[in-house]
Amino acid sequence: MDWKDILASTVSAEELAQGAAENAADAAAKKEIDKEKGRLGTLRIEYDKKGRKGKPCTIVSEFEGEEQELVRLKKLLQTKLATGGSHCFNSEPPFDGQILLQGNCVEKAAALLRTEGFRVR
Repeated sequence: MDWKDILASTVSAEELAQGAAENAADAAAKKEIDKEKGRLGTLRIEYDKKGRKGKPCTIVSEFEGEEQELVRLKKLLQTKLATGGSHCFNSEPPFDGQILLQGNCVEKAAALLRTEGFRVR
């Protein structure tokens, strides 16, 4: 008897699907409430050209949360703004919780982050 059979005998597939759906619904409802109240946090957006051979970039910093959420936010910004970028998490203090986007897209990024429920400075 392999591990799949043991797991199937202890918990039915319907119970697993129901539990996953409830967790997803709870998380979505909580995020919607946080978005309405603006409690997702405050992010700082700045334009910078220093140390990059004159190439412009937009830096989104002061993110507080899990790395998965930072990666999701970075991916969202990259796809909506049609630009490249990178992120830093659990690194040295000035770079911790930072998303770097290529090009000058400060206004567009600020508008997108506001729709996601963040406050922007």
